[in-house]
Amino acid sequence: MVQVFICPTTVTLMLLLSTLPVTLTGDSTLICSTEKITVSLGVDVVLPCRLQPATDAKSMRIEWTRPDLHPQDVHVHQDGRLLFESQNPSYNFRTRLFVDQLINGNVSLKLFNVTLSDTGQYKCYLPSIHQEAVIELSVVKSNVTGSHEPVQAVVGEDVILSCHLEPPFNVTTFTVDWTFNGDLTVHVYRSQRDDPDALHEKFKHRTSLFLDELHNGNISLKLTNVSETDEGNYTCFVPRLESQVKTGMVTLIVDPVKKKDKKIEQPDPTDSTRHGPGAVAVIVSLCLLGLCLAAGFIWCKHQSLNVLTFK
Repeated sequence: MVQVFICPTTVTLMLLLSTLPVTLTGDSTLICSTEKITVSLGVDVVLPCRLQPATDAKSMRIEWTRPDLHPQDVHVHQDGRLLFESQNPSYNFRTRLFVDQLINGNVSLKLFNVTLSDTGQYKCYLPSIHQEAVIELSVVKSNVTGSHEPVQAVVGEDVILSCHLEPPFNVTTFTVDWTFNGDLTVHVYRSQRDDPDALHEKFKHRTSLFLDELHNGNISLKLTNVSETDEGNYTCFVPRLESQVKTGMVTLIVDPVKKKDKKIEQPDPTDSTRHGPGAVAVIVSLCLLGLCLAAGFIWCKHQSLNVLTFK
């Protein structure tokens, strides 16, 4: 039998190592957004990148560049600071890293007040671990578009007033206002939540946005339990939008009669007053024809009996 002797000091060291966080940079992979990021002109945007598993990146050189520019440097972080002297002038004072989150491997870049010329591919490169990834950013000048055709509804139903941004982009951080006939507040969305206190009394508890669609630029409004007084013009408005067209218009037409509940009257076949002159003539003719046939049948039968009696 083979005996294995382990030194107590060795056991203690192994236990201590097992409690330490894994920070071996060679085991980490740079993960960045693979989907194209589309934002509106003038907003702030984050280009998300992180090390997985989480690795302390405070001491790493972090390079964010755009290969199509000269100079290419958008934001280069080294020795705990931005290398301002190498930065492309168009990005001066418009970029930052989340320095307090570098310890968790978050190397995302935030761009402020984006311009149309910020559209392009951004490369994040960590030289010390030979990891890089590319994110595509698109900055668009979106317009608010309402409905070109009137929306029709009937009393008591729910209706959707369509409004969206074209081209679409994420408006979850924007303010969205809906008004009625230019003055009454229908719905307000601000600070990433609805603001029910700002609504006019007649619209309270009757309106909602499609919150899960805001990231696609859909700012359509749902109005429940429509009444005749809801008929009119509705305006959707995005105040912070850097665009010439910040508003969209939707006209709602309300039918006071619920057509689908109307009963179709069926004619009463026993009511002779509902039949026209033509129908009456046909009925009389059929009756006369029936009488003639019956008389003919009786006459023929009578003649047959006379012949048999004669024989």
